[in-house]
Amino acid sequence: MRRPNIVVVLADQMRRDALSCAGDANLRTPHIDALAARGIRFTAANSTFPACVPFRFSMLTGQYAHSRNVPALGYRLSPAERTLGEAIAAQGYATAYIGKWHLYSAYGVSGGLSLSQAARTPVPASHRRGFDYWRGFELRNDFYDSWIFSDDSPMPERLEGHQTDALFRKVFRYLEQDRPTDRPFFLMLSVEAPHPPFMATPEHLARVRARGPWRGRPNTDVAGIEFFPPEWHDPTGPAGAIDASDPASVARVFEANMQAYCAMIEQIDDNMGLLDACLSGAGLRDETIVVFLSDHGELAGSHGQLGKAQPWEESVGVPFVVAGPGVVQGRQSELPVGTEDLYPTFLGLAGGVDAGLPGENLAPLLRGGPEPARDGVLLEFVTETRAGRGYYDETWRGIRTRRHKYTVLGNRGGARPWQLFNLQSDPFELVNLVDDADSAPMAANLHRQLAGLLVASGDDYALGPAFGVPGQNCVAPEPLPG
Repeated sequence: MRRPNIVVVLADQMRRDALSCAGDANLRTPHIDALAARGIRFTAANSTFPACVPFRFSMLTGQYAHSRNVPALGYRLSPAERTLGEAIAAQGYATAYIGKWHLYSAYGVSGGLSLSQAARTPVPASHRRGFDYWRGFELRNDFYDSWIFSDDSPMPERLEGHQTDALFRKVFRYLEQDRPTDRPFFLMLSVEAPHPPFMATPEHLARVRARGPWRGRPNTDVAGIEFFPPEWHDPTGPAGAIDASDPASVARVFEANMQAYCAMIEQIDDNMGLLDACLSGAGLRDETIVVFLSDHGELAGSHGQLGKAQPWEESVGVPFVVAGPGVVQGRQSELPVGTEDLYPTFLGLAGGVDAGLPGENLAPLLRGGPEPARDGVLLEFVTETRAGRGYYDETWRGIRTRRHKYTVLGNRGGARPWQLFNLQSDPFELVNLVDDADSAPMAANLHRQLAGLLVASGDDYALGPAFGVPGQNCVAPEPLPG
């Protein structure tokens, strides 16, 4: 029996609940909902390190970001790394990558490239190994000025129209014309939407606006927003420039951006429908597993914050849907899942095994098997190289179980308890139980579990003593001179 083809669609900065089937009333996502109905949706999938670069590093290598001290932004994947593409190619698959890479340039760090330069700088074959069909670019963050490189060509091609539509057209071209027909294929598509700046097509934006104002979650606090990431108030965006000192300006820009955010997701969903039709037209639908996921979420005003990189559910939570031949249908799983599970799972779907990886191969579960025994998954913010940004001086670690999330914050002197939430009774993380006396036994257990995860994953993060649990890897501060 021929092994299944695999198509992975990766969105950028799309939070876990941003689907109709996940209960978001702001959105209409019938095609992704249909994918979930004929497959499995993970309701506790997480981006271990909720930022673009570390997620992509872990997905493509199977390793934790802390294993290489990968920062939030600005990292070049080593040619020595064995990539997911190479592992799947070794199973006899044709491999293809289309879209954003974001693992080559030093964009965003001192002395790095500008966005425009990064978009027009080719990623050499030595740093994108494992994909024999390449239609990629480093990153752009401009949906109407995107460029793409074909294989080893040094000259980029400008994408016509909106980037999301253009990249899906590249996928359709591969499926209809360019794929080899003598072996199964593994195709990964990485679109930049709905990452800001919020550039939706007029058609999709009008569709969302016609339904009225955007409705936030119970933890949405627009008035409490103190920092607007630059891409959140691009003067070319749907509401123009922002005056952060004027509440009316803040509210106007926030509302316009959130409507555009929803419109960009609905545009992705429309293209997922076209993808399904393309697979059907090519006679591939019954032979192809389709995966939909995102690299991290978007806070969207929850807890008075925007962007990502935080341990809140809106930041770490990502959609993760799998459907296709051999995959159980109509199932939801509450199993906590982390980024490191993706590599062994995709490899497992292709018939391969890598026993040396830290993540869990979920392929048996996808095929109808039982959920693996797992207490929780690690969450982390490893390092920030940009002075003045959050977590430059202190970083965080956490554990996310089915019911709880526990995080610590600190430096090499030893991280201290920071947050504890009961996600079943408090899904919007409104009541921090870390100092609650009745919750101390649970906090002690989670602190102990977190310590175990750090040891098991080879993380030398300095965890301070708490709740009667000893610390580990703490370094005493050096005495001041004199």
